[in-house]
Amino acid sequence: MRKKVGYILLIHIFFCIKLFAQYNSEFNFFQNTGNAISVKAEFDVASNNINAEMVNKLFFGGYIDKTIKDKALNNALGYNRAGAYFNYDIHAFFGKNKKYSFFVAAKQQYLVNATYTRDLFYLAFYGNKPLAGSVANLSNSNVNTITFNEFKIGILFKGVDSTAKIGISLSAIQGNRLLYFQTGKNSSLFTSSSYDEIILNSNFNVTISDTSQKKWYQLNGIGAATDIYFETPYKSKIGTKSVLTVNINNLGFIHWLRNNVKYTTDSTLRFDGYHINSILDLKDSTFNKLNSDSTFKKITHARKGEFNINLPTNLILINKIYFGDMKFSLNTGFRYIFNANYKPYVFVEPAYKINQHFEATYHMGYGGYSKLNFGIALSYQTSQWHFYAGSNNIQGWLFPKIAFGQGFFFMISKKLK
Repeated sequence: MRKKVGYILLIHIFFCIKLFAQYNSEFNFFQNTGNAISVKAEFDVASNNINAEMVNKLFFGGYIDKTIKDKALNNALGYNRAGAYFNYDIHAFFGKNKKYSFFVAAKQQYLVNATYTRDLFYLAFYGNKPLAGSVANLSNSNVNTITFNEFKIGILFKGVDSTAKIGISLSAIQGNRLLYFQTGKNSSLFTSSSYDEIILNSNFNVTISDTSQKKWYQLNGIGAATDIYFETPYKSKIGTKSVLTVNINNLGFIHWLRNNVKYTTDSTLRFDGYHINSILDLKDSTFNKLNSDSTFKKITHARKGEFNINLPTNLILINKIYFGDMKFSLNTGFRYIFNANYKPYVFVEPAYKINQHFEATYHMGYGGYSKLNFGIALSYQTSQWHFYAGSNNIQGWLFPKIAFGQGFFFMISKKLK
């Protein structure tokens, strides 16, 4: 294994892994825009142990020195998590009926989530030399990367029981790219104290979509999904008005087609008689002669076929309370993403309407892929337009050396009459 291969794997495992911004939902914005044509984009990347400085160097290049690596290692737990997300779309609500609006959208999503042991992180960034005389735990680690295009149609009922709103959309999905890697409970790497023996228990499985089709428009899988939205005002002893919102989105699956490949292995590889200081720098001529492809084929069982995966599904609960003359409001919320190694996320969002055009929102939350998050957002609207931009985790941009997680979102809407 060479350094180049090692770093490619690292980037793929840790951060090739695309905000959860405003929770990946179009229905949430209807209360501000009404019928409108909108362009929206959201981005986020986060980890519980790798700070924003290291993330930026992994993405955009730069030297990762020992100080940066040591910070990440000191924050690492037995098992760690990382995730990234990117989506952009164009969507529209339209229709002249006061009781309902139709909804259409075209969207691309890139989702990545990962779980990895502290030893796997150590091995990836320090090599196996510091682990000499011990067994590195590589078990139950995984990375899941999915890219897909989505074409949505739906409807929003605006006067259910006179005041509530119910929205539902159905999506046809074009699966584009998939990489799923998971180690089993027996995965480990032993390095002898004299560096002359390595034993790898290679208990893992890998699923990869058709590598001959890499363009964003090429079809590697087909699927379906649904979004469900519910909003209702209710009477509360606190504040002037209260609104409860429940949103489920990305509830669906992708069926990956027959040219995809699945590799599985449960084998033990032993290398001895060589002095191996680090698996990241194998310079011995004997190892240079090894054919990595043939070795991989010998220890794995490969088959082409069709595979199903469930999409990471969002559940968002938001309770909004207006106070006084309705200029000030407070959101309290909960978020969870199924099938994504995501921790429950709780947040509060005080918002203040500065005047008839501007509203400012502050966000503070805990959980998800990182730890404590805070952010700001600003909206501006007229009778014709609505603009919205901000970040739910701005701390990574401001304090990259000590903060975890960073992202942004924006939306531009042209209101329809």
